[in-house]
Amino acid sequence: MRRWELPASDEWFVGRVAELAAIGACVDAVSGGAGRVVWVEGDPGSGKTALVNHVVAGLPAAFVVRRSAADESAADQPFAVLQQFGIEGGESPQAAGLDLVGLLSEAGGGGPVAVVVEDLHWADRESRQALLAVVRRVGEERVLLLVTSRPGAAPDGWERLFSDPSGRSRVVLGSLGRDDVDEMARVVGLALPARAVERLHEHSGGLALYVRTLLTELSFSQLAAPGGDLPVPRSLASTILARLAGLPPDARQLAAALSVVGGVLPLPVAGRIARVDHPAGALEALLETGFVTWRPGEASTPAGFTHPLYRAALYADLAPTRRRELHRAAAESLDAAAALRHRVAAADGIDDDLARDLDESAAERAGRGARSVAATYLLWASSVGSDPQLNERRVLRAARLLLEDGQTARAAELRERVEGCGERPLRSLVLGQLAWEEAASTPAESWFIAASESAGGPEPDGEVAAAALGHLGTLYYTQGRGREAVDAATRLLALGNLPGELERNGWIALAAGTAADHGAAAALDRLASRLPQPAESVRAADADLLIVRGTLGFYAGRTTAAIADLRAAIRLARHGAAAAQLPRAHMQLAQLLLYSGEWDEALVHARTALSLVSGERRVWIDAQVHAALARLFGGRGEWQRSDEHLTAAAAAAAEAGTIEAVVTTRVAQAAVARARNDPGQVVKVLAPLVANTRLIPMATSLAWWPGLIEAMIDGGELARAAEQIELLDTAARQRGLNMQARIEGARAHLEAARGRPQLAGSSYDRAIALLTADDPLLDRAGLHHRFGQLLAARGGSRRQAIDQLRVARDLFAGAGAEPFLSQVEADLASHGITAGRRGSRSPLELTDRERDVAVLVAKGMTSREVAAELYVSQKAVDYHLGHIFAKLGITSRRELRGRVFN
Repeated sequence: MRRWELPASDEWFVGRVAELAAIGACVDAVSGGAGRVVWVEGDPGSGKTALVNHVVAGLPAAFVVRRSAADESAADQPFAVLQQFGIEGGESPQAAGLDLVGLLSEAGGGGPVAVVVEDLHWADRESRQALLAVVRRVGEERVLLLVTSRPGAAPDGWERLFSDPSGRSRVVLGSLGRDDVDEMARVVGLALPARAVERLHEHSGGLALYVRTLLTELSFSQLAAPGGDLPVPRSLASTILARLAGLPPDARQLAAALSVVGGVLPLPVAGRIARVDHPAGALEALLETGFVTWRPGEASTPAGFTHPLYRAALYADLAPTRRRELHRAAAESLDAAAALRHRVAAADGIDDDLARDLDESAAERAGRGARSVAATYLLWASSVGSDPQLNERRVLRAARLLLEDGQTARAAELRERVEGCGERPLRSLVLGQLAWEEAASTPAESWFIAASESAGGPEPDGEVAAAALGHLGTLYYTQGRGREAVDAATRLLALGNLPGELERNGWIALAAGTAADHGAAAALDRLASRLPQPAESVRAADADLLIVRGTLGFYAGRTTAAIADLRAAIRLARHGAAAAQLPRAHMQLAQLLLYSGEWDEALVHARTALSLVSGERRVWIDAQVHAALARLFGGRGEWQRSDEHLTAAAAAAAEAGTIEAVVTTRVAQAAVARARNDPGQVVKVLAPLVANTRLIPMATSLAWWPGLIEAMIDGGELARAAEQIELLDTAARQRGLNMQARIEGARAHLEAARGRPQLAGSSYDRAIALLTADDPLLDRAGLHHRFGQLLAARGGSRRQAIDQLRVARDLFAGAGAEPFLSQVEADLASHGITAGRRGSRSPLELTDRERDVAVLVAKGMTSREVAAELYVSQKAVDYHLGHIFAKLGITSRRELRGRVFN
């Protein structure tokens, strides 16, 4: 495929050589198979659209182009931008974004695709979040994503996303230089004197749109006059209006209609709104100005302004009466949903019929999940309704919908109106939510309690009280107040007939509160009556509950069941409301697979979790995922990569400041020290965690504790180790954790260190008999290894010793735990037993993504299943698979299994 080249200069397009070169490098990368994102940022009129059009015009013929543009008038319409690509959206922006990735891949047919999204600052919230999901996956696809926005308008994590330049380029458009202005004049046949160019540059500020407008409006003699200011207003709007004023009446009326409606409008509809009998003729005159464009190849020849500034200038100039007339005409000509906005704009007083229609539409939109649109309708209704009390309820409902939709800033703008409403449960609920969003937990609790006191009351106060109880449950369990969380959740669930999301939140609060007071095992017992077994029988709507159960299973040490729960939850959540919980599900699954010994797959899920939160401030996930990666690489003796992830985990834990993040990082540091055979460092890192065992949370895993005891014994601190064994036994029993095999193994190790081999042998026998698949792999293998060492040291039990060592070797080898495996093989070699070393489980010549694909394909997954697991398209998987086969010199999936799992 040929490299991208600068296209021949279009009329009006000048300069931007450095910007084009940067984008060209991205185009070449996409042509070569690596996705790229380009964010073009500039002030209104700086030439963002012109630059993007110029780039698209020069793309190699193999590129498929897909375009969309955000419209200010549709900023409250969920998935409005994605709908232009054919994605209807759904319950989750994350799921919609992944759907768009697949659609784009299919559109390209394996070839490169260029995706243009203009005016991101006006995009609806759901589309922006969905596009973030696309950005995170673009690196895996042959996609060039070109996004334009205004400076300082980076929404929903985009600014943070672009702080990492990997695969992403930010192009900032400044003003045109003097030479650029000169060139723009020359491409339209105007050779201006140097002083005239200087004056034009100074007058326009180098704003590309302004320069173009002046060159169009003024004659050569005006532009080249020897002195004085240019004879036009300095305002671009005035220049635009002056140009439009010289058009025929029909053309001006058509332009006014287009400015009122916004966006692109079918020409017959625009003519009907403008009351123009021959809109085609009026359009011809408008097209000559360059302010308006049309699409003659499409049905109804839609037309619209070429730049939002043109539309804004004309709309702002319309007289109020004329503006209302046009809005009224638009309401009569457009569909019911679009007509509502124009009916509101045309209203000049109280209109209860309109208010009722808005109420009905708000209810319908809220029922479909379009909460922000519903909130807008309710606020409109409050401005035209005559009943003060009903208007107050509309404002309160609107604020609540915005809060539930995550639009905290918009909701906060309504605070004064909310506070001015009369005392009622809904007001208390909204004020509580606002306080909670501002991290003011004490007033939030007071407001929620006040709202919850209407529980069991008449609708809609009963529903409000239920929501307040749900918020109270969340507040309590996040603060570790388990008993109060359980009480709030119990009261909530006792109400019955709850909406699905609220009912699930009640169960989550009930489980989390139980875990806080009695441990994760007790919380799982609570959930048993709500969620069926096995995980595969759980319905998609309960995916979030399944993630909670899997997480509790991790803390309860029920590894096998928790893995099944999270695998099923991930499948269910990909395209549902629980998609926002996918990063936690993958993170938790990676930790569980680390314990089970499936380290190859654990790496896949850890990296997937990181990719899903790329650019977001979710440092608590970052800390735990980096900690898991550090343990995995440390367990395989890849010290440099392990240290890199330990550093990242520590930084994220320091920023997050949560107990979970800090403890997980310490456990990872100890695990790496254990792999390095440094018991002193293990004790140094973990000992502070048991300085006061009463401070260890009930809802936590104690899987790290046996490693501390082992290190104390290896370091000769036998009395201290004996004390810790008893403390661990007590703590495990309090939490209902089955740690008997590991506790008995610690006692065996202690007896061996005390020089009591017979007692140690009996304890090892008991410990190994108690082992289950839920016990961590390193602990299982370590027990067999130490027992084998003990038997070998006692003499007379060579066969038994070798058997135990072989079991340990096979367990370590299955995970690729090279440092531990080397120790066992050294012990076997002392008995004259050697075994051929296994090949690398993750061939070093493969990239991380290629390794992930190789691991999943080697497990027997199809390309479609691998694509779903990694949130990429099937074509991206096949593309990686081709590289894997070429690098490894193989031709089949069967050969790949032999290379990955040999």
